[in-house]
Amino acid sequence: YATYTTNTETDRCLVVLPGRSEALEKYAEVVYDLDNGALNGEFKYFLMDHRGQGSSGRMLLDSEKGHVDSFNNYVLDLKEFMDTVVKNENCTEVSLLAHSLGAGIATKFLQTYPNYFKRAAFSSPMLKIQTEPYKYVVARAVVLANMAVGRGDFYGTGQGPFNPNRNFETNKFTTSRVRFDMTMDIFEKYTQVKLGGVTNQWLNEVMHSTVKMRLNYKKIKIPLRVFHAGIELYSEPSEMIRLCEETSDCIRTYLPTAKHEVLMDRDVNRGVVIS
Repeated sequence: YATYTTNTETDRCLVVLPGRSEALEKYAEVVYDLDNGALNGEFKYFLMDHRGQGSSGRMLLDSEKGHVDSFNNYVLDLKEFMDTVVKNENCTEVSLLAHSLGAGIATKFLQTYPNYFKRAAFSSPMLKIQTEPYKYVVARAVVLANMAVGRGDFYGTGQGPFNPNRNFETNKFTTSRVRFDMTMDIFEKYTQVKLGGVTNQWLNEVMHSTVKMRLNYKKIKIPLRVFHAGIELYSEPSEMIRLCEETSDCIRTYLPTAKHEVLMDRDVNRGVVIS
């Protein structure tokens, strides 16, 4: 994890949770822009690498496999982080900014532990994964079949090791060439954060755990802001809409020309989210 502040006297805190495969270093620009904008010096920032990615411990000997034994471990890790790191800063209020997988983890966390955060902002929350070109029910059946024959630690169908030769034109996460290059540079500079595709076990845990999550959106009682992209190829957009409809205090912002990582997109889209 990492902490950052330009004002040690502030008692307002912001927790930042990255998406799948992302390292916290990727959010340096986000923290910089927030801390130098209208909220100058207002926050202490807390960023955490989820287990199995970034600079946190990997779950398998093959460090490029995205893997988790239980989705609930993500939630328990966040609770541990809140109880042992954030709590020590004596924050009078704690806000949350979470992206994709981080927002999926945050959704389960808010449903389970409702008193930790005062407000939250989600970008492209992973409430149900997209499985194209397969229908979701087909993809679920394939994952269950792989689990049944003991292939939990194997890459899921269509997944594979880290690809150092990814190019901007075919990427699915940003319309910003500069921020695409920035992400690739982070993988080059911090080689330990490289991560490939996900295992069958990861897929099984996410598919299984998000079912119950989707039945309990109403349990989230704090003010919520949801941002979602028009060119979305990872998270299911209909669930983002439903999340906002079923929670008690939610504002949803749709960015038709953005890709999945709205906080890493072109300024025309990203600026809306930052502001």
